[in-house]
Amino acid sequence: MSDLARATGISRRVLQHYARLGLLEPGALTHGGRKLYTEFALSLVQDIQDLNQPGFSLEEIRKIMLLKKAIFRPDGTYREDWKREDIPLSDEELLAMWQKTGEVLASMERQERMIRRFHRFLTKHFAPEEVRHGLRSGPGDGGA
Repeated sequence: MSDLARATGISRRVLQHYARLGLLEPGALTHGGRKLYTEFALSLVQDIQDLNQPGFSLEEIRKIMLLKKAIFRPDGTYREDWKREDIPLSDEELLAMWQKTGEVLASMERQERMIRRFHRFLTKHFAPEEVRHGLRSGPGDGGA
């Protein structure tokens, strides 16, 4: 767990909380009982953080993680052979997940449009001259 904490920058305590909620589980155990976390676990932690940002609850994230664990192998590769019965969620839960993700996507798209408009305004009026005249890229348009 401490290796995962170092790799993600998230405290062991938070990672242990995620594990207790079933959001995270080790990929393997050593002979001494030490939990080993895979690259997939790192990906799951990043997903948890990314889903938490736009307002998914931990319960909603838990269900998303259950879905991911059903359709991906522990190494993170997609399982082409997954079946509906592999997913431990009801049709109602999956429909609610679909609706919530659609709402979040719509919100993110609105936010992106607003931020892009504001960025264009700032670029036009306040960016360095070479950026304003297209001689150099800036942040948000492929630049640093």
